[in-house]
Amino acid sequence: MYNCLRYLLAALLLTTVSATARAQSSVDGAIKGTVSNPNKEVIANADVIVRNVQTNKEVISRTDESGAFRIVQLEPGTYSVDVNSPGFAPFSSSQVLVEVGRVTTLDIVLNVGPVQGTVDITAEAPVINTTQQDFSENINQATIDNVPTNGRRWSNLVMLAPGTSPDGNFGLVSFRGISGLLNNNTVDGGDNNQAFFSEERGRTRIPYAISQSSIREFQVNTSNYSAEYGRSAGGVVNAVTKSGTNDFHGDLFYYIRDNKLGARNPQSFRRCYCPVEQRTS
Repeated sequence: MYNCLRYLLAALLLTTVSATARAQSSVDGAIKGTVSNPNKEVIANADVIVRNVQTNKEVISRTDESGAFRIVQLEPGTYSVDVNSPGFAPFSSSQVLVEVGRVTTLDIVLNVGPVQGTVDITAEAPVINTTQQDFSENINQATIDNVPTNGRRWSNLVMLAPGTSPDGNFGLVSFRGISGLLNNNTVDGGDNNQAFFSEERGRTRIPYAISQSSIREFQVNTSNYSAEYGRSAGGVVNAVTKSGTNDFHGDLFYYIRDNKLGARNPQSFRRCYCPVEQRTS
């Protein structure tokens, strides 16, 4: 009985430590950073408010004794970040991008002065991955909407990531020269692999394909990815679907592949009128 309780407590402690150590899961992102004054001195107990621009969902946190903050489990999208501390001018940034599987880092400097002043940052914060050792490429909504694909299969855009190449003529992708049957494909953290052939579900079967319109973004992990993905010797494609927002919207598309409507080279259809020589006897 004593041994059972000991093992149970050890498992509970390990689960708690693992949950605390995780930066973000495979279906969301995170924002972390430090808050300091112009003299590079950290500011503790500063209020940090993170709000999703599309849904208005807010998450409130505070900086610790070292002036650091970390907000996890954020749905991928655009966020506004507001920082307030007594004796300092408020800080506001309305274009902070959060991507799936990544941590967005912000180094915030609060100016000393009356609270009437506000520091507004309107430019989008650059997403530079300096904290993770994986080789990954994020395909965002702008790329999915504007890069043409044949058949609107979102997974075709995987080929935009470095280190990928076609494996055969049926849609498989090879990462680092490894067989395309050794990859792992997930959607919203769920298994999206065809069990029998060890390939992406619906790769050559249209009824099982997930519509491109339902994908918000996806991450292509080429190598050195976290152990939370696993299950593959090749690459890991991790996609997340869209969720509801406060605006009513939808997509409409129509494909017609008629040669009569295609652009033609006018020189290829140019008629030649050759004079005919007439002879009389």
